[in-house]
This record gives sequence, structure tokens and C-alpha cells, in this order.
Amino acid sequence: MRHQTSCKRFLKALKKVNGFTLIELMVSLSISLVIVIVASYAYLGTRESQRTLLEKAYAFESAKFALDVIGRDIENAGFYPAIRSETGSETPNAMTVENYINPLPASPPTAFNTPVFGCQAERFLPASQVCAAHNATVDADALVINYYTSDATGLDIGNRADCLRQDAANDEATNNQTGHVRRHVAHASTAMAERPFLTPQHPLFVSNRYTLIATTLQIEGQSIDTFSLACHGNGQATPDNTYLSIIPGVDQLRFYFLVKTGTSSRFRLADAVGADWPNVIAVRVCLLARSLQSARLQGRTSYALEDCDGTSHAYTDGVERRVFSQLFALNNQLHDTF
Repeated sequence: MRHQTSCKRFLKALKKVNGFTLIELMVSLSISLVIVIVASYAYLGTRESQRTLLEKAYAFESAKFALDVIGRDIENAGFYPAIRSETGSETPNAMTVENYINPLPASPPTAFNTPVFGCQAERFLPASQVCAAHNATVDADALVINYYTSDATGLDIGNRADCLRQDAANDEATNNQTGHVRRHVAHASTAMAERPFLTPQHPLFVSNRYTLIATTLQIEGQSIDTFSLACHGNGQATPDNTYLSIIPGVDQLRFYFLVKTGTSSRFRLADAVGADWPNVIAVRVCLLARSLQSARLQGRTSYALEDCDGTSHAYTDGVERRVFSQLFALNNQLHDTF
């Protein structure tokens, strides 16, 4: 009897426990699903916005870095260091200041005659020291920058290294000429790591050449065809025509040379400079930088942009592009303009 009473009490208490009906369960699941979908869209939107900002920042930073690299060389173009020499007790440590000179007096190449030289819509071939057509659909000029240095502080500081961080003293043609050896007499017999610390007998010739080359990158499993700022330095024994990429994501490169003739000055492209390379006092660098991946939100992927030549282009790929331009003075040439 007691057992039956206990069972009845248990069943009665169990009936008082309220559960979810099927409708309530479906409503709660629907609400949860909506919350998950909204959160997912918010996450994906935030992620897309963040990637867009990063890609735009990359294009901006790449362009500024490229301008800094080229600009630093332009401002150093034509430099020839003062030579300190012992000349006796009357004039100890006299300073002899020389101007820029061509390092190859026998049949000197035009590209070495002045602090800067350019090729319009072509690349510069270091092996033959002439301008030639690009290998691919490259939209770029070429710039040759020349200067001298007596630096013996290594390749990490100073200006002894070329644009590829090679020791300019390795250049056999200009720094190890028969009858006029510029580099230290112990260069060949010294360990390579110690060579940049050898003070040259005469200032070393440094020559950096810039242009664009076609580049293919792999990013997140995606193959991206673009162009890169590339350099060729003279810090190698035997020159070749191979340029190495240093900054990817540059689609166009132009150099405008400010030439001073008499009392007037005007910008010219390389082909129009002619014999006036010694009168170049500044260079305006213009480049068209791009993001490596899409950097525009959906619905805003189509836009138009004028390049360095003032030509308008329509783009629909969503890749961020922007034109950057900066003027750099040849500091070692300005004394001749006043």
C-alpha cells in the first residue's frame, strides 16, 4: 500500500515538471541560427575590411619604401669624397676636393659620364652599358646613379655597398684597372668578410641601376603576376644583365629629369635630355603602386585612375592602385646652378 502511494506521489510530481514543446524548441533553434549567421557575417565583414586595410597599407608602404631607396641614391649621385693627404709640416692633412669623373677614361660609356643617366621605356644593360628593350610587358624607364666613396665601415652602414648589398670594390672594370687600382692593395688576398673594411687607395666607384621586372608571387595558394622594382649594382667582378627584385607591387616607373640650361629649367624624359646629362639638377620619380590582392570591398571593385603619363585606365579587379611622385635634388650638382 505504501509502495503504491509513493508511486502516485512520484508521478504527480513528475507531471508538474514543465518541458519544451516541439514548437518552442524550433523557435529557440531558429533564433540561435539567426544569431550565428549574424555573427558570421559580422566576422567575415570585419575580416574583409581588415584585409582591405592591410592591402592598402602594403601598397602605400611599398611605394614609400621604393621612393626612399631611389631617392637616397639620387641625393648621393655625383658625390666624390675629399682626399686627405700628408703633404709636409707646413700643410699637414691638406684636403684635396675633386669633382665626379668617369671611371673609365678609355672609351668611357655615356652612362658613366655623369652622376645620373636614364633610359626611356627601356632597361639598362650593365654588361654592354647601353639601353635596350624590356624582356616582357614592362612599363618602366631605367635610371643609372653613379658616385664615389672612400667608406671602409662595412656594408651595414655607409655607402660602400651597392643596391644589392654587394661590395663595390669587387668591380674589376672600374675599381681594379691596370695602372689605376682604386681598391686596397690587399683586396684579393683578404677574406671576403673583411674586404669592406679596407680603406681604398682611391675612392671606389659605385653604380646602381633601377627599373622594373615581371614577377610572379605565390600568396595563400594564389599565383599573382605583378612587377617589381629591381636593381643591378656593380658590386660583382663580372657584370651581367640580371636585375633582382627588391620591392614587388610596382606596375609603372617613370623618371623625369630637371635640366638647367642657362637661366631656365624644365623637366624632360630621358630621350629628350640628349647631351644635357651634366646639367641635370633633380629627378622626379613617379611610380604606380598596387596591392598584391583585392583591396576593395564588394560593389566597389570598378574604378578609373590616371597613371604617371596622365593616361586614364579602368580597373575591375578590385586591386588597389595609387600613383606616387616625389622630387629629389642632386645635392652634389646644385653648386653649379647658382
